[in-house]
Amino acid sequence: MPNKYTFLRNEEGLPIAVTMTFEEFRNLAPEIAEEYLTDEQLADVAARDDDGSRYPYEVMQRVLAGDHPVKVFREFRGMTQGELAEKVDVAGNYISMIERGKNPPSRKLQAALAKALDVDYGMLETGPSFEPA
Repeated sequence: MPNKYTFLRNEEGLPIAVTMTFEEFRNLAPEIAEEYLTDEQLADVAARDDDGSRYPYEVMQRVLAGDHPVKVFREFRGMTQGELAEKVDVAGNYISMIERGKNPPSRKLQAALAKALDVDYGMLETGPSFEPA
């Protein structure tokens, strides 16, 4: 989109203000522009600017509520246990055991699971959470 600036000038012809499209303003001063966007517009901006490292609120709520992260991210990615098992070269029932907390994955398997689920290795960590005082 080409720049659309209009200069407002005083009686002497000196520039005193400039007008521009909101998109141009948002590019120049995003922190100020965001104050004038609705929640829906902010969500659209976040979705458009998503680099793949963001997850829906519902996904993270499930993890924080104690659901096994392998299960949560597998379901988020639309995979069955069998499909995930095939991607990481283990038996399907082994994924079930991991998701139920019966058999924690080795570090090597956890890395393979993270790659298959397209998440950071640490996102699949389980165990007691640290609550700051």
